[in-house]
Amino acid sequence: MHKIGNLKLKGELFLAPMANYNNIAFRTLAREYGAALVYTELISAKGLLMKNRRTEKMLQVSEKEKPVFLQLFGSNPLDFKKAIELIEKKFPQNFAGYDLNAGCSVPKAIKGNYGCTLMKNASNVGQIISSMKSSTNKPISIKMRLGWSEENFLEVAREAVQNEVDAITLHPRLGVLGYSGEANWEKIKELKKEVNSKVKIIGNGDIKKPEDVLLMKKRTNSDFEMIGRSAIGNAFFFKQANSSLMNKKIPLKSFDELKKEMNKFFELAEEFNLGPNDIRPYLLGFVRGLIGAPVLRNKIGVSKTISEMKKIIQEYFLNYS
Repeated sequence: MHKIGNLKLKGELFLAPMANYNNIAFRTLAREYGAALVYTELISAKGLLMKNRRTEKMLQVSEKEKPVFLQLFGSNPLDFKKAIELIEKKFPQNFAGYDLNAGCSVPKAIKGNYGCTLMKNASNVGQIISSMKSSTNKPISIKMRLGWSEENFLEVAREAVQNEVDAITLHPRLGVLGYSGEANWEKIKELKKEVNSKVKIIGNGDIKKPEDVLLMKKRTNSDFEMIGRSAIGNAFFFKQANSSLMNKKIPLKSFDELKKEMNKFFELAEEFNLGPNDIRPYLLGFVRGLIGAPVLRNKIGVSKTISEMKKIIQEYFLNYS
């Protein structure tokens, strides 16, 4: 049995928190295909305190997707404390733990002084972790990079550990690099050696094939592995990656599996009353690599309803069945 803090998990593959992707349907689908833990997309701690309607909608959780970690962003330790206290009071059963975003490198995050810019101030990261820990007895984790423009991940990790963080996810690239270059998995191994065994290390970055999960584990000795971009439009990836971890034959994604995954995704979208803008990103990921993908992307991009999107996908399956 795997554990993070007091949370028991039935596997070691996680769905990474990804803005504009990790809605309730995608997370539920990922769990059904074998993700042991799923994260919400990044949510503003301050936005929660301001009771932003869009932010509150993002807190919707299904029983089928649990356990779920809520990922928060911001820079003020007090905001995190108050936000978690609010969530624990209003939605006490929704989330199994909370994650600090110290890895997002998009321009909006940099301008707002959150995400990977937190790496510039290790002591503030420590204060945020301490504030989060004081608000709940649930596990607290942090997702971070090697640093912003210079490597200082070990310094930040020490602050997090000193303030009793339960898990650290490392995407081993600098923030200024975005997703360019290669993730340096050796840094995950370095981090694993640095922290005590109570703090779990989650490897993330450049898991492009199911076999990469096992390769990362062997190279880094990671406790858990987090899958992001490879699962967009492809929740079946978790089933394949779990087979890789168990040294079993990796199942191929057949045409029937494609249809099954899409049908299930549309069912979940309907069940949870999602709108076209909620599911469009997953569908754009799904058509990547298919015959006629550019045309499909354009059609999905201009669709105004889920019914239109569903018809586009169904017509594709009819044409190529």
